[in-house]
Amino acid sequence: MLSNPIQHLQQSDFHINTETDHIILHGNIDESAGVMLRGSVVLNCHETTKVRSITLKFIGKAKVDWTEGLGSHQRHYKEEKTLIKHEWSFLRPNRKTYHLPVGHYKWDFELPLPGDLPESVDHELGQVYYRLKAVVDRPTFSMNYNDRKQLRVSRVLLPSSLELTQSMVISNVWIDKLSYDISVPSKVFSMGSLIPVTFALVPIAPDLQVKSVTCVLKEYTTLSAEDHSKMEGKVIKHLRDEHFNLGPDPWTKTELLPVPDYTSHLVLTDSVCDLIKIKHKLKFIVSLINADGHISELRAAIPIVIAEISPEEDENALPAYEDAWKSAPYDPQQVAQLIARGDLPPSIAISAPNEAASGANTLLSSSDTDDENEASSATRNNNLNVPCWEGIDLSRVPSYTTAIRSNRLYSFSGSLPGYDAVVAVPGRSS
Repeated sequence: MLSNPIQHLQQSDFHINTETDHIILHGNIDESAGVMLRGSVVLNCHETTKVRSITLKFIGKAKVDWTEGLGSHQRHYKEEKTLIKHEWSFLRPNRKTYHLPVGHYKWDFELPLPGDLPESVDHELGQVYYRLKAVVDRPTFSMNYNDRKQLRVSRVLLPSSLELTQSMVISNVWIDKLSYDISVPSKVFSMGSLIPVTFALVPIAPDLQVKSVTCVLKEYTTLSAEDHSKMEGKVIKHLRDEHFNLGPDPWTKTELLPVPDYTSHLVLTDSVCDLIKIKHKLKFIVSLINADGHISELRAAIPIVIAEISPEEDENALPAYEDAWKSAPYDPQQVAQLIARGDLPPSIAISAPNEAASGANTLLSSSDTDDENEASSATRNNNLNVPCWEGIDLSRVPSYTTAIRSNRLYSFSGSLPGYDAVVAVPGRSS
């Protein structure tokens, strides 16, 4: 008899299924509550199959491997660390071999993952990876069944994080030459986004001109092993503007520096691990032509964070504070006030219950012609005779993500049918 409950499932072969291959941790390592990893292991037996055990292992590892020096002075550094490890035994080893009849079998699993796990990293000198491996151990002379699944771990900051809203500014005066402000609107940027860099320059020296401005996105990787560390820097994106003076304001301009997307594999996300750390900086160079013709350069740098996705792109994120009304308990007076104040569009009347909709309908129709008003009135009168749920499948409720994306208030009219009307059998007289 099998020691674990087995569910029948119409699938095929032996493989691992997970709810998602992309695990997203919300918040930094100090505030993230973690996430639940869920999935199942599926086995399809085309014939009676002898099995000794079925196991599943989840492991997360960080490792680095690099060489320094030349010839006799060359030294090799290598280290590996296990970040997380867990094992499930769906069919435990036994003296007797299990005989599984023809059929399809499924074992569910779940594991809470801590919020301080480092993000996945794939660097030529080091990696942070997470992997599932399932094994069906079979008797001697029979081939084992194996399946592996790679999981990617990313982190997204909470919408309330200061890093998302706090602008980064470098403001200073180059004595007798230039006063300058260089700013970016946030400290965090996602892959595939644009980084707007605003230069505001005020000349002090006479006849000073801007020859060019340069923006550079640079990535720094720090490797650690055996009490030794190594840092590598790499230019991810470079932008040079030699026509800075040609705008309407010759001393103010915003440059747009693109961040490569994930599929390009040109940039890594910021990550902190004992063996490998990834950081990013924006570097700026302003080349100036002085009155006597010689070139001066202003150099500055700002640390930034590169994330795989932004909070807006995260489908599991909670709504912003200003959108909280969408999930608040329904209050007709409150909704009507929000519509009158302009915080909600009048078109919300399409889905708002009657008391709030009546006020919104007034706003919608106030600018219409008399003919349009008469036609609208006739339509509303006709609609009064038709139940508000006519043609709507009440058993279908939109998902949370769909409701948020649609920008509609999903509620029905206050004149819903009573219990007796709902349970009444069609054709039977009361």
